[in-house]
Amino acid sequence: MKLSHLFLLFLLTAGFPADTPAQLLKSISTGEARLFTTDDNGNIYLVKTNNELIRYNREGDSTGNFRSVQNGDVTWVDATNPLRVLVYFQAFSKVILLDRMLTPKNELDLKKLGIFNPPATGVSADGKIWVYDYVNARLKKIDDQLNTISSGNDMRIESETVPVPLSLVERDYRVYLCDTIHGIYVFDRYGSYINTLEIKSSGKVQVIGQQIVYRIEDTLFSYDMKSLILKRMPLPYGTADMLDARLERNRMYILYKNRLDIYEQAE
Repeated sequence: MKLSHLFLLFLLTAGFPADTPAQLLKSISTGEARLFTTDDNGNIYLVKTNNELIRYNREGDSTGNFRSVQNGDVTWVDATNPLRVLVYFQAFSKVILLDRMLTPKNELDLKKLGIFNPPATGVSADGKIWVYDYVNARLKKIDDQLNTISSGNDMRIESETVPVPLSLVERDYRVYLCDTIHGIYVFDRYGSYINTLEIKSSGKVQVIGQQIVYRIEDTLFSYDMKSLILKRMPLPYGTADMLDARLERNRMYILYKNRLDIYEQAE
């Protein structure tokens, strides 16, 4: 089992931080922050209120930045592939793809596909882009030239609901649409609907192996999709100013309005 999975299971079983070897490794002063994500290499992508995207490495040192002033606020960052970082601007229905230097390589105007202000986008394992078309209630996969590669069925028929997801993530050829009201909608790699998990999260999820990790207020939860066991992990310091929390490898990241705390499990 990978260290990241061991760390996840260890934390969720034992509780955090009491009686664990995990400790605060570093606290980064961020100024006014809005959202963040991480990649499998431990890089951190933080978006400030001035719309600047800053990347930090595992040591917490800044390694790059990007800022767009003509597309409105950054809604979502998907760094699943650190060589192809997706930055989404919902108000303008724009997707910008960045290379490993955080240099823009392509800008996609989803309005040209007749898709306006989709609530969720993300990258796919095959280098394409997932877009949830809310008006037509369909999950679609497109390429860099705005060609539609695949399109799922109408969710109003498939699930008798209309998802309003706040985030989207693909892992192991499954796509997860996170809706705070209805739960997590699961699709296959072609965008076909599989089922809905009745998990009411804060709107963002991580998928680590068979675990779905999500936050509700001051607690992280882990739902095992095989055993159906739900575990919980209280986060330190309560919810005051807390914006988000993530696990990556042997570390836990907690974002507050003005700082990012990095915890690490002792070797």
